[in-house]
Amino acid sequence: MRGQKSWSGPGVRKGFEGGQMPLYWRIPKLRGIAGDEGMHAGLAKYLPVNLKDITQAGFKEVEEVSLESLKKKGLINPSGRDRRLLLKILGNGKLKVKLNFKARAFSASAKEKLETAGCTLTVLPGRKKWVKPSVAKNIARAEEYFAKKRASSI
Repeated sequence: MRGQKSWSGPGVRKGFEGGQMPLYWRIPKLRGIAGDEGMHAGLAKYLPVNLKDITQAGFKEVEEVSLESLKKKGLINPSGRDRRLLLKILGNGKLKVKLNFKARAFSASAKEKLETAGCTLTVLPGRKKWVKPSVAKNIARAEEYFAKKRASSI
């Protein structure tokens, strides 16, 4: 007869549990994309550039295509977090000019197209992941151990 829901008006909101801490407040929150690897799971690891964009930029014969040259041509404008990303060449488009490519990664189709065009590909090294000194020492010791093991088995 009497009570909160008997009077005119909206009643109680969704998720209201009579003053008890609601369930959606009690459970832990998943940070980032699906809580998998935190915020870094959905972030890009490379700056992608397609072959058609490189063709349209008008690179001349035997010219170098790198992160710096693409910035100068205005093809990419990395800012913020993108400034630290590495270059990846993707295979969308065609290339008829021989160029020297310096990038961290190439897609399989891009590699195939560039090799048929006679381009030289240089794969740049990535950034090394920081490892605690004690762990680095153990990794070095393990590599040395397995190298000896491989040498003795031959």
